[in-house]
Amino acid sequence: MRRILFGTIVVGLFLLSPARGQDRSNNPPPTTQPQTVSRQEFQQLQKDNAEMKQELADVKKAQADQAAAADQDAQDNDKQMKAVQDQVNKIHPGLESFVLAGDAAFGFQTQRGTDSTFFADVSPLILWQPVDSHILIESAFDLGIGGADINSETSTLSVNLADISYEVCDYFIIGAGLFAVPFGQYHNHFDPPWINKFPDDPLAFDAIAPISEVGAFAKGVIPSGTTRWTYDLYVANGPNLITDDPNAAGQLNFNDYTDLNNNKAIGGRLGFLPFPDMEMGYSLQYSKPNPDGFSNVYAFMQAADFHYKPLIKAISGQLDFSGEWIWSNVSPTTYDPTGILNFGPITFGSFSQGGYFSLCYRPTELNNKILRNVELCSRYDSLDTPLSAPGGEHESRWTLGIDYWVTSYCVVKTAYEIDQKKVGENQNAFILQVGIGL
Repeated sequence: MRRILFGTIVVGLFLLSPARGQDRSNNPPPTTQPQTVSRQEFQQLQKDNAEMKQELADVKKAQADQAAAADQDAQDNDKQMKAVQDQVNKIHPGLESFVLAGDAAFGFQTQRGTDSTFFADVSPLILWQPVDSHILIESAFDLGIGGADINSETSTLSVNLADISYEVCDYFIIGAGLFAVPFGQYHNHFDPPWINKFPDDPLAFDAIAPISEVGAFAKGVIPSGTTRWTYDLYVANGPNLITDDPNAAGQLNFNDYTDLNNNKAIGGRLGFLPFPDMEMGYSLQYSKPNPDGFSNVYAFMQAADFHYKPLIKAISGQLDFSGEWIWSNVSPTTYDPTGILNFGPITFGSFSQGGYFSLCYRPTELNNKILRNVELCSRYDSLDTPLSAPGGEHESRWTLGIDYWVTSYCVVKTAYEIDQKKVGENQNAFILQVGIGL
């Protein structure tokens, strides 16, 4: 029975299957209808879109506000920096307004043939430059007390500088007044006690070289690749010929700043720096130093100088080699022609020469702080004036010294000088000096 029922069902399904296939082929399945969105869902989408737009607008506004705040902060910082810079410029040494600088020295000297003595010297340098100006006014004077060459109970006061200069451009300056004469390098670069490695001046620069003169000057620099040239030109009252002193007749007086006639001294210096640590130069000055009413006398002075300061790793330090030599020629004339001064008549010309060479060593590359602040110094200097002239002498000295640099502007110097004279008595000396830059 079960088998008959199963067979009947199978046959029935077989007969129905073509009709179903035909029905499917004639009537394709219905397409899917689009899903509808309710009003509530549409309103929610609108609300979400509005919120996103508002958030985007808020972000853009925040970015704009932040950029504006940053720009304002930058402007405020620039204003504050400019205010600080203006304040610094007002008090910055050497740039503008008022600056007090200079140097000071004190020490002890004992020299053969003279009494030992303590000495002191203060040399203020006053600079003033009006704000936003190319004008510079400078003045300097020396106040000296004691020393081997002056009475220890008295003091000396002398003015060394009183001039005004104008910076035309970075390479050209003009000026006038009482200025340091660019004759050689020593008085322009090396004689301050906190720069000079020796406690006294070379012989020639005390006797036959000008220090300061009254006149007008121009100076500047000419760059040339990695090298440069420096130039100095000036016209000044010049030196005065000594004619009435029986012990100094024929010599030039550089300390009297008034002129004795209408002729002016002209001179200059040309320097060359092949490397930053090397300089060489040539100087000259031509003048007519005789007073009115005296026979015409002409003085021609020349100087050659050299300075080299290399750092040498092989010796763990720095060498400092410098040298200058001066030639001074005063034309012949007759002094005390009438004999009224009781030392003439005497006729002679004056050719004098002198200079110095120095070599110093400082072990700046050593690790030991004390040793690298020690400097060993040596110098030879000489001065030859005509033995046939009043006060003539041939003198030379060897100086050996040890310096200790407490700071870059404070040095303690000790030196022993071995003196040799052809006419006078030798005057060996021991000198102790402390030099300070203000």
